[in-house]
Amino acid sequence: MTTAPSPERAARSLYVCYLGLDDPLVHTQVVAYLAGLSRRGHVVRLLTFETGRMPRERRDHLRARLALQGIAWHVLRYHKRPTLAATIYDVICGAAVSAYLMRRHRLDVLHARSHMPAAMGLIASLFVPLRLLFDIRGLMAEEYVDAGRWRRRSLAFRLTKLVERRAIRRADGAVVLTEAARRLLFRDGDPRVAVIPCCVDASGPAGPAARSRRIRARLALGDRPVLTYIGKFGGWYLQREMVDFFARARRVIPDLHFLVLSQSDPSLVLCEFERAGVPGTAYTIARADPAEVGAYLALADAAIAFIRPCHSKLASSPTKIGEYLVSGLPVVTGAGIGDVDRLLEQYDVGVVLQSFEPASLDEGVRRLSARMAEAGHAERCRRAAAERLSLADVGVPRYDAVYRRLAGEPGARRHERARGLGRPA
Repeated sequence: MTTAPSPERAARSLYVCYLGLDDPLVHTQVVAYLAGLSRRGHVVRLLTFETGRMPRERRDHLRARLALQGIAWHVLRYHKRPTLAATIYDVICGAAVSAYLMRRHRLDVLHARSHMPAAMGLIASLFVPLRLLFDIRGLMAEEYVDAGRWRRRSLAFRLTKLVERRAIRRADGAVVLTEAARRLLFRDGDPRVAVIPCCVDASGPAGPAARSRRIRARLALGDRPVLTYIGKFGGWYLQREMVDFFARARRVIPDLHFLVLSQSDPSLVLCEFERAGVPGTAYTIARADPAEVGAYLALADAAIAFIRPCHSKLASSPTKIGEYLVSGLPVVTGAGIGDVDRLLEQYDVGVVLQSFEPASLDEGVRRLSARMAEAGHAERCRRAAAERLSLADVGVPRYDAVYRRLAGEPGARRHERARGLGRPA
């Protein structure tokens, strides 16, 4: 159980997010946390960057909805092109508006979600006193290199790493998603750092049974076992290897059906089903409203998430893992993705493949089939989610502790010489 907050140590925070409210991730990994912090007595303001002109009616509706959750919302425009110049322009605008809001509303903590907001916070701290909380959502520069979009010696890469180093040294507090990232970026025992993975509502989807039955009937699934995947394709997400796994699993698990929920171009995975010779009756590709995802997951029997292992993924905490486990689904995945290996193995709730070679896939199929047949596996999955990935019992309390530590420190300060606590990059 969480302890009651102490109002005298509540923070007054500006959360800067270089995404728009239409991004589903902002609702699950930003708004949900901020609403929880507001309920614990913190004053919370949110600054987002929207990609298009938003009608006044919609903006007023969103602002009112956020206000009901205790969040005051501010908006800036997100500029796309030319890429580097547009980003620099957004950083300057964001820094100016952040400094204004910090002073205007007497805020003390600037909570920077990832690297570009951290750059805004560094500039703003030259003009107003503040405590900088650097929320490191991943190894941003390395992610772009691993995705093939940047070169390691490019200007964009070097600028991003410069911001990362400066923000780590300047930060009064820092959050990382994984223990692996903490070891990589910070010295042992650095008191500023908290590890907070991507958390989910561990109470599970509300009343999914009836909706799940309707979805099963609509998809003509009958009593067939279902393997599911939710999320993107392309880049780090290995649709070819996942389809190959499914094709092999069909030989072992009779009538297995693959339910794919994705906002990505369906042709990315359709061509893989055709290549592998999987008949159209054996899979479904659909889009689901976020409110319906829980009902879709509730009809499944197991889940899959193959992500290309690379250096940047050491700092990754895939939200889909928590969503799978909350729904009682054992997970088959690959090694080297943040702390996922340890979580699945500790609670015995999944299968971690050491490679995506045919022999490893076949072994994974055998192990997943055995896991699905075990009594009590769903309860173990939900316990893992509740104890390690719960928004209410893990995510919000850990952020609350960080906020209260920063609020309890001596007065906010302007930018000063780096303290050298971070690891050299």
